[in-house]
Amino acid sequence: MEILVPIIVGDACVARAARVPRDSASARTKSSAVCALARKLDGLASLTEQDRAALEGLIGYVRSVERYAVLVEQDGVADHALIVFAGLAGRYKRRLSGRRQILAYLVPGDLCDRGAVHGYPLDHAIEALTPCRVAKVPRAVYLDLLGRHPRIAHALQRARLAEEATAREWMVRIGIRSGLERTAHLLCELLDRLGSIGQATDGQYHLPLTQADLADALGLSSVHVNRLLQTLRRDGLIALQKHRLRILAPRRLSQLAEFEARYL
Repeated sequence: MEILVPIIVGDACVARAARVPRDSASARTKSSAVCALARKLDGLASLTEQDRAALEGLIGYVRSVERYAVLVEQDGVADHALIVFAGLAGRYKRRLSGRRQILAYLVPGDLCDRGAVHGYPLDHAIEALTPCRVAKVPRAVYLDLLGRHPRIAHALQRARLAEEATAREWMVRIGIRSGLERTAHLLCELLDRLGSIGQATDGQYHLPLTQADLADALGLSSVHVNRLLQTLRRDGLIALQKHRLRILAPRRLSQLAEFEARYL
């Protein structure tokens, strides 16, 4: 999972952002969305006020997209960095039969900059799994941001390492964990990832994914995922109502999954 990374915003970009009315509801929404990216990067390399101001400069590129909108096509070379500011997206590959394997979830603060930085085609597609707010930051602006703000660039490099480690953990999850262990592990991972950006508190977070979205990430059928969630509920480990997940027994769930967050 390529986490949304390095970005460099020049003075012109900041100036454009400054022209957005600060007292508008739209500006407040977008500004609060930037917090997820700033919190993520600040946890990887302490940011300065100038770094945070540069990230605020990305607000002008944020747009709303509908659920299931394809954000980056497979084999495409994007001329921008794609950053998720709100909602959940997924990296996936699809077989000719139409079956899909989700390779990673992108949460707010995650990004894909493969095309912008390296000019390489993407070997998978990225799709909005929920309604999302995303930014497509032009290559020149993104590279300028990285060049002007080495702390942001360093944080993004560390984010890539965490992304690679997460991809390995997903491989282990599908390869040698039982269905119940896979599900428990994914729920623990999402709690930690969303908690780090302030979107999970008291063991609770919003989980707007469908059972098909979960099944395609876990390598299971939707019916099997439904049964596993019912088992976790029955055993008093989770509660799930109206897309709000609450982990009732975090220690027991972590032990079941053998979850350790050091790879994140």
